[in-house]
Amino acid sequence: MPTSTLPPGPRGTLVRGNLGQFTDRRLDFFLDVAREYGDIATFRFGPRRIFLVSHPELIEKVLVTDARHYVKHFGARMYKPVLGNGLVTSEGDFWLRQRRLSQPAFLKSRVQAYAPVMADLTDRMLKAWTAGTPIDAHFEFSSLTSAIALKTLFDLDDAGDRGRFTDTLREAFALMSDRFRTLVPLPLWFPSPANRKLRRAVADLNAVLDGFIAAGKKRTGGTDLLSRLLTAQDDDGTRMTDRQLRDEAMTLYLAGHETTALTLSWSWYLLSQHPEAEAKLADEWQTVLAGRTPTADDIAHLPYTEAVITEAMRVSPPVYLIGREATTDLELGGYRVRKGYTIFMSQWVSHRDPRYFPDPEAFRPERWLDGLAKRIPKYAYYPFGGGPRVCIGNTFALMEAAIILAAVGQKFRFTYSGSGPPGLSPQITLLPEDGIPAVLKQR
Repeated sequence: MPTSTLPPGPRGTLVRGNLGQFTDRRLDFFLDVAREYGDIATFRFGPRRIFLVSHPELIEKVLVTDARHYVKHFGARMYKPVLGNGLVTSEGDFWLRQRRLSQPAFLKSRVQAYAPVMADLTDRMLKAWTAGTPIDAHFEFSSLTSAIALKTLFDLDDAGDRGRFTDTLREAFALMSDRFRTLVPLPLWFPSPANRKLRRAVADLNAVLDGFIAAGKKRTGGTDLLSRLLTAQDDDGTRMTDRQLRDEAMTLYLAGHETTALTLSWSWYLLSQHPEAEAKLADEWQTVLAGRTPTADDIAHLPYTEAVITEAMRVSPPVYLIGREATTDLELGGYRVRKGYTIFMSQWVSHRDPRYFPDPEAFRPERWLDGLAKRIPKYAYYPFGGGPRVCIGNTFALMEAAIILAAVGQKFRFTYSGSGPPGLSPQITLLPEDGIPAVLKQR
C-alpha cells in the first residue's frame, strides 16, 4: 500500500476547500486541474476529499478492475429523491438483480423494434415545422425525445401528460443541482422553501408514474419497455415491485430522453458552425437514403452520420462527469485512496486530451473514420461510462440519434441565431444555458 501522501492539486479555502471554484466555473475548473496537476490530482469540497483521475488506465482501474470496491459518489446519491433506487443509484446485489431483470428489454433486436416509433414521431415533428421559423433547437429535440421515450417506455401518446411530466422533472433536477453546490445541504425533512418545492415535485412525478404503471398492468401483449419490465422474472420467479418499477421507469426515462436530446442539440449547433461537415452529411444521406426516412438497418451504411454523433459527444459530452466513492482503502496511481474518498472522472476532460485527440477543441468528425476508436485506449472516450455499470440504454440512444439526425437533416438545415456560442449549464447533464436559438432553412 502506498504512503498517505496526497497527489498534487489546487489550494482551497480552509472551510469550503475548492467548492467555490467548482461552483463558479465547473468545467474549466476540472480542465485546469487536470492540465496543471496531471493525470491524478486532488482537491476538497469542504471536508470531502476528492481525486480527479484523467488517465485512461486509471479510469479503467476505477470503473472495471476495482469496481467492486467503489459505490456511486455523494453527488449521485443526492438524486435518490427523484430517481429512487434505480439502476443509476442502487448498489450491490440489489443493483445486480435489477440490471439482470432490465437487460432483456435492451437486447439489440428489441431495441431495433422501436426504430419505426422513432421515425414516425420525428416525421410528425417535421410536418409541424416551417422554413424561416425561429426555434429553440434544444427545446424541439427535447420534446421529440421525450415523446419517443414515453411512447417506447409507457406506450403513452398524450402530449398533456408528457408536458406535465417533463416540466416537473426539470424542476426537480434543478433543485437537486442546487443541493449539489451546497457545502452542507439541509436534510430533506427540513421545511425550507426549496425542500417543499422538491417534495411537491417528487409527489407529482410519483403520481404520474403510478398512473403509467397501473395502465401498463391493464395492457396485454404490450411491446413498450414497461410491459417488458412488468413481465421480467428473476431466476426464482420473482418480479419487480411497483416501487422498483417506478424507480427504473424514472431512471430509464431520464437516460433515454435527456442525453439523446443533448446529443442532437449539440450536433446541430456544431454542424451549423461547420458547413463543410454538414455538406458531407447531406451527400451521405442523398446517396444512401435518397429522401426516405431511415430505418435501423440503414445505420450501418451511414458512417459519416455515426462519426458526427461520436464527435459531438466528444466535444460536448451529455454526461460530463461520473464519480465513485471508495468502500475500503485502495491504491490508485501510486497514491492511497482512503475509504470514503471520492474519485471524479470527467468526460469533458478526457475527451479533450491532446495525447489521443490532436487539436481537441476542433470539431472534426473525420478523425473517427480511420479506426481511431480501436487505436486509442478504451477509456480515452467513454460517453456512456464503462465497466459493469455502463449505460444500459447506449444502443437505444445511438440508434435514436442517428435516425433523428438523418430524418431531420434531409429536410431542414439550422442557422444558429445566438449572439455568441451557447452558454453551458452543467447540471446532471451538460445543458445549453439558454437553449440553442436557430432559424429553420429548407434543405
